[in-house]
Amino acid sequence: MKKPILDLVDGEQTVFFQAGEEWCFLRTPRSYRLDGPSTPCVIQCHGHHGFVKDGSADWLSDNDKLAFITALTEAGIAVASSHATGNHWGRPSAVAANAALFQTLLDGTNLDEKRMGLWGGGLGGALLWNSVTGPLLGKVKAIVLQQATISYESVIRNHKFKDKLLEAYGLPPDCDDDLAVSSLQFDDPVNRTRILVKQRGQGLAELLPNVLFIHGDQDENMLYKENPVRLGEVMSPSGAKYAFHTFQGVGHATYALGNIAAEVLVNFFKREYEL
Repeated sequence: MKKPILDLVDGEQTVFFQAGEEWCFLRTPRSYRLDGPSTPCVIQCHGHHGFVKDGSADWLSDNDKLAFITALTEAGIAVASSHATGNHWGRPSAVAANAALFQTLLDGTNLDEKRMGLWGGGLGGALLWNSVTGPLLGKVKAIVLQQATISYESVIRNHKFKDKLLEAYGLPPDCDDDLAVSSLQFDDPVNRTRILVKQRGQGLAELLPNVLFIHGDQDENMLYKENPVRLGEVMSPSGAKYAFHTFQGVGHATYALGNIAAEVLVNFFKREYEL
């Protein structure tokens, strides 16, 4: 370890620290050791109103959310997260904070750099995807996009969260739709991917992580066909590996499914990490 995270010991624990000037946490499984075999990890990217502060985080204090993290740690997978500037919608400052957390974990822990993954829902999905198509391109093994924001154009043209998205990027909430889409085109996860596919072709598949989309086909917030299905269509020419776990008849409520959805999440990472 180049710069060990203070107070980290063997076994199960939760530590809070700063990376990229943002508060972060790391929760390790019972199998974690400072020396010896390294531990796989998933970085969780929080949704709207999510937070990480000094000593607290919404994913650790809400029992329904905590159940997902506990399911991962019980499978031998560490979980980390960054505040990532708050209600970020995947903006560049949040991506930089996420990348800083990633590097801090590699430098300061005994986590396995070959088994690093990301998982996010809602606006956390945009942060996740803009990270793995940005500074973390080629560095992440596997990701889960759960009921995630993926298409900014869809958000803008459907108007449900347009104001919140534009405010996160410093744009007037009543900005014309076409102007808003044009202004955010290089930060829109779908369009970023379209550009990368055009630039790198089949070579992109070697750099992108394996992807699992967990989504309800009746999602009223992040429309199924305009978000996960659209990204899959854009990625497909590159040969990237992706799969869907679609909950039929379910809206923007896959987290409310509890253990049913958690099992899908954990089993995916266990397969990818060969646990």
